[in-house]
Amino acid sequence: MRNLYKMIERWKSEGVVLLPPETEQVTRSTFSKIGAVATSDVVSMYAILGGMQEMDKECWRLWSLADIQVDNTKSIATGVLFSDYLIECWSYRLVPNDNDTSSVFADYFNDDKCIRVANSLEEFFGLYAENPYSVLEDPHPGQNAKY
Repeated sequence: MRNLYKMIERWKSEGVVLLPPETEQVTRSTFSKIGAVATSDVVSMYAILGGMQEMDKECWRLWSLADIQVDNTKSIATGVLFSDYLIECWSYRLVPNDNDTSSVFADYFNDDKCIRVANSLEEFFGLYAENPYSVLEDPHPGQNAKY
């Protein structure tokens, strides 16, 4: 999760209020309550950072586990909602991979399929650190897998 640590440093310099980390047990329990499984990278992410109180300067926010539980009351067949952009103009979903990591998909809530933004959380935060636009405003629907 070295890319997450890069982002944490950026967020701290921006003055973003970061929430305290969560235990593995709380993370796994929260995901279980909504009918999902927390992969290892999800558990690691929440063990480092419990979410964000507000959006960062790019207008993205990582949700707390409490937010995840509230906002995933409908079917999670297309993945677990875990963050949003521009106060939920669209959101991001975690979809488990076979290797105990999660891919990140953008969900525009417009009846189109979700678009893969990154193959893992580590990749997502790496892309975000390098070029936020690439994961926030310009995922390439023609080039990325749809769910």
